[in-house]
Amino acid sequence: MDPLTTGRPLDADGAPTDGPALELDPEGAAADLFEESPYPLASSPGTGMWMAPLRWPDDADESPAMLVWLSPDATEFPAHVHTTGEEYFRAVEGELTVVEEGEPRRLDPDDEHTVRPGREHYFWNDTDDFVAFYVDLPWAKTLETQLTVSGLDHEGAFGSGGDYGEPNFLYGLVMTEYLRDGTRVAVGPPTVQRLLWATLGRVAKALGYRPVEERYLRDEFWTETVEQPDL
Repeated sequence: MDPLTTGRPLDADGAPTDGPALELDPEGAAADLFEESPYPLASSPGTGMWMAPLRWPDDADESPAMLVWLSPDATEFPAHVHTTGEEYFRAVEGELTVVEEGEPRRLDPDDEHTVRPGREHYFWNDTDDFVAFYVDLPWAKTLETQLTVSGLDHEGAFGSGGDYGEPNFLYGLVMTEYLRDGTRVAVGPPTVQRLLWATLGRVAKALGYRPVEERYLRDEFWTETVEQPDL
């Protein structure tokens, strides 16, 4: 079956635009997994990422989970360390690369990899096709900030002239400060990060940047903003 073009940004009338689109195999493992999700598809057009929460527990002792798609030109996010919880990856479609302590590990569909606390890592799509993967996140704040980044991207907060774009430095400051108790982003020595939080971070907050904005965590925002797969 031909791939399903979906996940495009919607205009004010609810019609798909010609913005970045997800190419989804309607009979593939990722589509099956998405159909199990009680949550809608979200996206960050500027970074080439689509995602759907699969588990968003109220119990703080349980970890949230996401299904994520990366386009061939998706942004490579910075390396980071989870200090209190592990992160579990499972490739669903395509080949996902997880780089841990500088060593790349390529995951084919159904391959798994767990990153233990304290290990620096990041993931990316090093192929010419879409990649889908399942991830158990170490805590809910990761999911909250990812959805907030995506919502801000849709509203033109990062691109020039209202276009889509990648998270800017000021948002990065308020996000890393919010995550500091459980996630450390490898962008400089801790002393430098604390200095930036206390100076430019305050400027960012005064300009209205917030690490999490509740409207982006609501299903209604995403059903009104992103084309949902017709499966």
